[in-house]
Amino acid sequence: MIPTAHRLPRAVLDELAAGRGGADAVARLRAAQHSKSVLLVRAIILLLRERGHPDRAAIEAAYRLLAGLRPEQRAGALGHPPVAAWAFGTVALLGGAGAAQAYPGLLAAVAATAAVRTATDTDLDVPLAAGAAGRLDLPGLGTAALPVSATRARIRVARGHAWAYGAGERIDIGAGSTDPRWQPVPRLELAHHGLRLSLLLDTRSWRHVPGIGTGHRIGGELTAAWRSRLDEAWHLLVEHHRPVAEEVSGALRALVPLPSPRAGSRSGTFHHAFGSVAMSLPPDARSAAVVLAHEIQHAKLAALNDMFALLEPGPADLFYAPWRTDPRPLDGLLHGAYAHLGVAGFWRRQVRVTAAGAARYRAEVEFARWSRAADDTVRLLAAQRRLSPVGRQLVDGMAGVLARWAVEPVSAQATERARRLLDEHRNRWDRRRTPTG
Repeated sequence: MIPTAHRLPRAVLDELAAGRGGADAVARLRAAQHSKSVLLVRAIILLLRERGHPDRAAIEAAYRLLAGLRPEQRAGALGHPPVAAWAFGTVALLGGAGAAQAYPGLLAAVAATAAVRTATDTDLDVPLAAGAAGRLDLPGLGTAALPVSATRARIRVARGHAWAYGAGERIDIGAGSTDPRWQPVPRLELAHHGLRLSLLLDTRSWRHVPGIGTGHRIGGELTAAWRSRLDEAWHLLVEHHRPVAEEVSGALRALVPLPSPRAGSRSGTFHHAFGSVAMSLPPDARSAAVVLAHEIQHAKLAALNDMFALLEPGPADLFYAPWRTDPRPLDGLLHGAYAHLGVAGFWRRQVRVTAAGAARYRAEVEFARWSRAADDTVRLLAAQRRLSPVGRQLVDGMAGVLARWAVEPVSAQATERARRLLDEHRNRWDRRRTPTG
């Protein structure tokens, strides 16, 4: 597998700097992320050859199978978000002092997934994860429940059929399997006006990602509430925020459900798992749409940062952020500004399509609040000497958009409400950091 060299045209970078980009930019970022995964998998193979591993033969066979697939088939397997995150974390473990905690054998499961999907005849040895109790996870495809004594499995694909063997048992796997021991990964399919969003709810594969599977609470079912909420959100995005919807459609591949907090909701992305969005069940469709508009910004910026340094090395200074209760490092501040540029843009469009009344007033407040918060933060960022040339272009692009938005009419009541919310947030932040007694 040979990674491709990537270039980003200046016009595309200009669009990204303005908080946009569109389907073309997302496709370029996704292609670069695939090359990153190819490099990481190659690094895993080289580290195993250098240091040795009891599963090396199985992993090498899996690598050869993947290398023999067509590029688009390989991309489908390696581009699954938890697989990309696993590859990054596994290289870090194998290259450091954590080799004993690594599970490089997941590459065999990834290759098996690709073979099943493409009906590629094969016979693969797949080592199971330590403590898996016979559970065979095929990332993005499903889980086979082998006997708890099984520590390895064989995946055989022949004449369009696939089976998993382990501890003397055989399980039919893949599309069309009715074996109760096979649990396919649920998929959420949304479509509106010809634009589709297809998300896998693969909570099982994240268990194998170093630092995520054990450090985050991930889980949940694709309930009717989830489906309804996201379907309504997708209609809203496609109807009134089509450019954002096109980016979401091109980028996102996996939904990671999170437990709901006591108040509000939670969402996030993982830097090395391009194409995934983590969120708790949003309270309503509009909130779900805002989450997607917010998180697609984080996904684009993380992928861009893999291609170009946005900041030069420097001191670990911390800064106030109008959307957080904790001080943020410079890279976190940059991410937050870019994400909230997307949030402000969402509410700006909502103002234009919402009839006068409470909903329109709220949209105005949110637009005024987050555009000003982003503008204040971008001004702070512009004064930083650590910005790289691309980082400077990004900040300048955001500043230009926010300057144009600053002169757009917003009611005096909404402007005042937004100001009070920002001041209250800053006052609470200051009080928490003021020594008492």
